[in-house]
Amino acid sequence: MDIEEEIRDYFATVEINLPDSMKLLMNLKDKFNILDSNAHAILESIKTDNVESEKKRAYLYSKIKEHLNSCQKCPLYAAESHTQKVAGEGALNSPLVLIGEGPGFDEDKMGRPFVGRAGQILTTILNKLEIRREKVYITNVIKCRPPQNRTPMQKEIRACSHNLELELSFITPKVIIALGAVPLNYFKSGSSIIRERGRWINSGEYWIMPTFHPAYILRQQGKALNRVKWAIWQDFNKAVEKAKEMCPEYKYS
Repeated sequence: MDIEEEIRDYFATVEINLPDSMKLLMNLKDKFNILDSNAHAILESIKTDNVESEKKRAYLYSKIKEHLNSCQKCPLYAAESHTQKVAGEGALNSPLVLIGEGPGFDEDKMGRPFVGRAGQILTTILNKLEIRREKVYITNVIKCRPPQNRTPMQKEIRACSHNLELELSFITPKVIIALGAVPLNYFKSGSSIIRERGRWINSGEYWIMPTFHPAYILRQQGKALNRVKWAIWQDFNKAVEKAKEMCPEYKYS
């Protein structure tokens, strides 16, 4: 038996553990009869504004949610505080992604990210920037609500990271707004949101703008409230400006 036959026999008998993103990409190819085998080219094809690309994005999003709903990698999925997993939502072709910490009571109840009081503030900020909420992608580091809305544990973040990475692998954003300490430390471990907010972080793949979580505004009063609101407003403006600069053809309204 020559070496080529040995290789063929080997791959015929072993189970290859493909990354989830690659499995979904292969599903997409089969579903839409895509002949191109270049992963980058396929991902670029879902970003255009036409009916076929919209169908591809809708299919991918349904598969991302299926993957998330089957996740049992940490105890949070069985916690009493958790009634349903909360996937991100928005445009899978958006150059701009907003990442928070995790779902709270309202998000868990409705199955959507950022729909409580903090979410209302977030939507107001986007509206003032003339950005329709559905034209960006909004998600969280973890997808299950922790007990008493506590900060997620590192083991929970690690267990859930494959869900966030799956979202990002298909969106391939240019800019990420990290809303608070948890998403900041997801990309830059050991960081302080007080020190890092407003300062660009270049991960190689993304430009990341750390800022305060909108819920932080709710805990402020007086002059501190004005300072925090102004800081968040500046950070959002910088992030949106960068996203528009890097992807000028994308429309947010």
